[in-house]
Amino acid sequence: MVDERAQFEPEPWGEDAGLVDALGAQGAAGFRALLEGFPDQVGLLWAKRDGAGRIVDFTFGYGNPAMVRSFRIPAATPERYTLLEALPAMRDSKVFGQYVAVCATGAPLVGEVTYDTPFGDGYMLGTFLHRVAKLGDGVVVFLHDITDERRMEAELQAYANVVAHDLSQPLAGISMLVTMLEQRPEEPPPPGVLRELRASTDRGRALIEGVLAYARSGELTRAPVALDDVMADVANDLRAAIEASGAELVVGDLPEVGGDAAQLRRVLQNLVENALKFSGEGPARIEVRAHRREQEWVVTVEDNGPGMTGEELGMVFQPFYTNKAQGVGLGMPIVKRLVELHGGEVRIDSGSGRGTTVSVDLPRYPFAGTGASR
Repeated sequence: MVDERAQFEPEPWGEDAGLVDALGAQGAAGFRALLEGFPDQVGLLWAKRDGAGRIVDFTFGYGNPAMVRSFRIPAATPERYTLLEALPAMRDSKVFGQYVAVCATGAPLVGEVTYDTPFGDGYMLGTFLHRVAKLGDGVVVFLHDITDERRMEAELQAYANVVAHDLSQPLAGISMLVTMLEQRPEEPPPPGVLRELRASTDRGRALIEGVLAYARSGELTRAPVALDDVMADVANDLRAAIEASGAELVVGDLPEVGGDAAQLRRVLQNLVENALKFSGEGPARIEVRAHRREQEWVVTVEDNGPGMTGEELGMVFQPFYTNKAQGVGLGMPIVKRLVELHGGEVRIDSGSGRGTTVSVDLPRYPFAGTGASR
């Protein structure tokens, strides 16, 4: 997948007269040189005052490359807009009042702000640690992108809630069964009670292992990976389940790709396990193949199972969603996360009664522009 925002290379903004007034020509040049390669977004805003000297708006001064690139800000922005013209939502807002206070008192501002809004001819998107300090008759704004951190925190909170809920059920069952056994210490445990105890402990262990696998799916290395070798390991690991179900696993020629062998093994194993698990009444036939497309390989895992409804397709990548009693609903979210970490995409083609095909895009190895690939 291509990040269009990352490909935007704006023209640098012109000279900033306000910065020269505040620091002198040499100081202004040093200030800009310091921030040209700075990874955080940095911008200067100069106070615009009315006849009574009150700050009614801010004009744009210097913006470093990280700022103009991240928000896709054209070079003409300082001539076209003031701050409130470019960002009308800030008018009469708490943040605007805080900028005015920083400029008036010199007391710095530290907080957190989330944007998803047009910004003049650009666009501001993300959650940022927001620092503002006084500089001359204006303010310097530092934005540190914490979008991913906040997203991960929200995911972890959601996972914690689900895990706490799902673990409470097997633990309650275990507690009840243990109480029953304690009441009859002289009698051997009935087989049915032992089966229920085993099922409850297996459910709890599977949930814990699934959450750990999801948490570790962010660990990635990159090297040449022969998918045919990886798939041979997967087939060997699943041999007992395949033979027990009477399934047929057909594997075509698979390419060499760039990625993490252990994580790609997890991707293929999850996809084949899913095909086995949801095979329906008849024996499963699972085909694993690959074809080349431009600068990537597309690996497909196709089954002849009952397929999925539209509602199931919409939920399949949601953590902990499962339409079967077995499993904890983390297989496909792990697949999606790992494939995206490899720079690829997962697509599912399915319908009730016509099986399911999962397509996974993976980068070629060597990578584009570095020579021929297998």
